[in-house]
Amino acid sequence: MNRILLLGGSGILGSEVLKQLQERNIDYTAPLSSDLDVRSRENLESHISEFKPNWIVNCSAWTNVDGAEDCFEAALELNAVAVKNIGDLAKEFGCRVVHISTDYVFDGESSQPYGEDAPVNPVNRYGQSKLQGEGVLLEILPEGAYVIRTSWLYGASGKNFVKTMTKKALHNETATVVDDQEGSPTSARDLATGIIDLLQNHPKPGIYHYSNTGSCTWFELAQSIYKKVGADSKLVSPISSSTLDLKAKRPRFSLLSKEKWKSAGLLEIPSWESSLETLLHEIIIEIQELEKL
Repeated sequence: MNRILLLGGSGILGSEVLKQLQERNIDYTAPLSSDLDVRSRENLESHISEFKPNWIVNCSAWTNVDGAEDCFEAALELNAVAVKNIGDLAKEFGCRVVHISTDYVFDGESSQPYGEDAPVNPVNRYGQSKLQGEGVLLEILPEGAYVIRTSWLYGASGKNFVKTMTKKALHNETATVVDDQEGSPTSARDLATGIIDLLQNHPKPGIYHYSNTGSCTWFELAQSIYKKVGADSKLVSPISSSTLDLKAKRPRFSLLSKEKWKSAGLLEIPSWESSLETLLHEIIIEIQELEKL
């Protein structure tokens, strides 16, 4: 019987994992960040020794890409040092770990989807911090760690691009969006379902890629949102990323190959278009509820 310690259960992905644990009546604990600071080895050890999980699902992370350029040490604390603590304690207590990583470990110079064994070369400090976390976990726990790299994550909760564009579309506002970065939008609900499937089937440990199938640019994604909401997609204008004053460089291409996931016999991954359609109604309701406050 799985006993799950969920870290980062209030975030975009963690909240979806939490819902599925509850719906499936899986034994879990999901302490709030105010009760468990994942950067504190002692705090983490206390929770693990008390609950005795056989799985730790780590959805906690520093996700401010531009902020990591100025606050690299703080990003490392969450994305690498905390992950080392999780790995060390998982080894000590006999737990397996699912850890979420990112397409930003790649430089974006490929023209083919990145496989799990493709050379890594992050172009920003956020990607560097996440890559360090991956490496330290797999080194400590080679037979018990699952690193899932994902991309362009969105959901009904938390701040994300899809929610921002949906709100603009609902109000018929204009938007300028970069059209020179290509990747795969990923529904947090789909990824959460995939994580639960991995927990139940536990394939060979290692790195796996999970993002919705198909690809688009951020501009194309924004246009799709406007159309689905019923707004005029011409309100969305393309812009080059070079014209934006962003501290962190982004990879221009971050499409992830999902062949390893498929060959492991895990759940089929939906297309980004169908998943957007599925979740958009809930996102609209969430926005409308927040606007009533």
